[in-house]
Amino acid sequence: MKNNKGFSLVELIIVIAIMAILVGVMAPQLIKYIEKTNVSSDTQLCDTVKSAVTTAIMDPAVINSTGYAFTNYNGDITGLDLGGEFVDSVEETLGCTRAELAGKLKSKDATQINVIIAGSNSVHVTIPNSHADGKDGADPIYVD
Repeated sequence: MKNNKGFSLVELIIVIAIMAILVGVMAPQLIKYIEKTNVSSDTQLCDTVKSAVTTAIMDPAVINSTGYAFTNYNGDITGLDLGGEFVDSVEETLGCTRAELAGKLKSKDATQINVIIAGSNSVHVTIPNSHADGKDGADPIYVD
């Protein structure tokens, strides 16, 4: 009697072929899921930035120390400089510097966060080069 242990070459090739088919089917779904997760993370970051800026604008200590009427600003958050106390308040709320925020962006083509301060208490945050649904040509991530 011959006592064979292990698998034959044909059996191994069949298993590898089945695994390749499964990977081929699952990979596109996984890529979509990862991009959705990145967009969700960036949307949450935008919401955090909006909350930090809104909190700083509404803080009487910040307003009194800067003497600035928060009425208009439109641009990258790294250029946001409406007074030292304001910047310190925003960075303290965020838990990082404004310059470090761009490194936290995860979605495809996202490089900066724009803040729009319109009026005395209206703040809008957007990531201009991103895509809200993870696909090219879609609307950018925008938190109102």
